[in-house]
Amino acid sequence: MKRSTLMRIALVVTALFMFSGVFAQTHNSTIPKGYANSVTYGNDGSFYMVEGTTVPVYALPDPVYHPWDYASGTWTLTDGFTWNWAEGTTTLTFSQNGAPDNYVEITAPAGSAAGSPYTVTVYEQSPAAFGGCADATPTSITVNVVATPSATLGALAGASDSYCVGDASIPSAINATISGGWQNYRLVWRLEIATLDNNAAKDQYYDDETGAGASAVQKYAVNYTTASPEAVAASGAHDIMTVSSFSVINNKPTVYTYELISINDQALRFGDFITLDGDATDPSAFTYNAISETYTLQINPAPVTGPIYHIPTTWAN
Repeated sequence: MKRSTLMRIALVVTALFMFSGVFAQTHNSTIPKGYANSVTYGNDGSFYMVEGTTVPVYALPDPVYHPWDYASGTWTLTDGFTWNWAEGTTTLTFSQNGAPDNYVEITAPAGSAAGSPYTVTVYEQSPAAFGGCADATPTSITVNVVATPSATLGALAGASDSYCVGDASIPSAINATISGGWQNYRLVWRLEIATLDNNAAKDQYYDDETGAGASAVQKYAVNYTTASPEAVAASGAHDIMTVSSFSVINNKPTVYTYELISINDQALRFGDFITLDGDATDPSAFTYNAISETYTLQINPAPVTGPIYHIPTTWAN
């Protein structure tokens, strides 16, 4: 074989090794949170989060350059490519786990709800080995930042009212007014119904205003917990009165005690996505915003006046 032919073959082989070497230089990106629990991310152009929380997002890598694929659990990226994330007001911050990869965690600082919505952009850029090209049309997503959800009993919070049975001014609703957050609220609260003995001590507890389920052991007529909260679709006034009316049970003073304990909503639960790795099976694992308000309502039967007693006619006779 001629020397020139051998040289050409050697050059071709060298070029092939160099070319294949470029594509062989890869690394695994950060595995997006939630993958372990089979969460499918959405891409509808916007999402909600509560100020003071952090949520994950990822940009789909260009399949021409990367075999990265969420569905199959392939996290391979070609070395040197970068994803440049930005938010125009610089209010939101980004964490890429020390590498400019396609997965990022976005934090909305305290007070950022006031400036919402925000636009987050990202563009992919190739390294010099691939021409150093940058996508001229960045992808964007709208981030709606909302205040931490809360609820209040309003003017009833901390009050302890006492009425005669049948009083026209007895409340006809007990509203927990929900504010902040986004949607799909989870409210933790409870109602205790009890009667008082003639020493003004609670002696019996009941399941409802009719006196059903009487028990000397303390219990609640309604008891929503973090493990089993009440679902409330939207913000605004939510009536937690539950009973059809405030009645007297067994002709004794009857005390209705409402405790508004805590709340979260879907946006606040998003803030737990990273910690829970997308596992939403345990409602009690989510963050709840504490409320701790109480309202006590006592309904009293009208006193029954007894007979008048006098000195017995047999005394000093």
